[in-house]
Amino acid sequence: MAKNIEKMSADEILVVSKKLFYGGFCLLPFLWVYNLLYVWPVRNRSDISPQVRHYLMMSAILATGMFVVFSVWFGIFVNQRLGWGVAGDNLTVVLVKGV
Repeated sequence: MAKNIEKMSADEILVVSKKLFYGGFCLLPFLWVYNLLYVWPVRNRSDISPQVRHYLMMSAILATGMFVVFSVWFGIFVNQRLGWGVAGDNLTVVLVKGV
C-alpha cells in the first residue's frame, strides 16, 4: 500500500519523485504519469524543494512526448502494416485472419 504523500517529509517526497522520474527512462513511461499524479497535490507546500517541481515538469514533458511518439507509431503501424508484408506480420502480435 502506498504511503500517504501528505504525511511525507520534503526529503522523502524528493526521493520518491526522483526514483519515479529516473524509473521512467527504463522503458516505463507510465511512471512519469504516476509521478505527476502522486506528487502533484503537494507541489506547492512551502517546504518542498525546487528539485521536486523540476522532476514534475520534466515528467510532464517526457510523458507527453512519449504519448506523441507512441501515437504516431501506432497510426503509422495501423495504416501501413499490410504494405510492409512479412515484416509487418512479424511485428504484429495478433494476426487478423482473412486480410
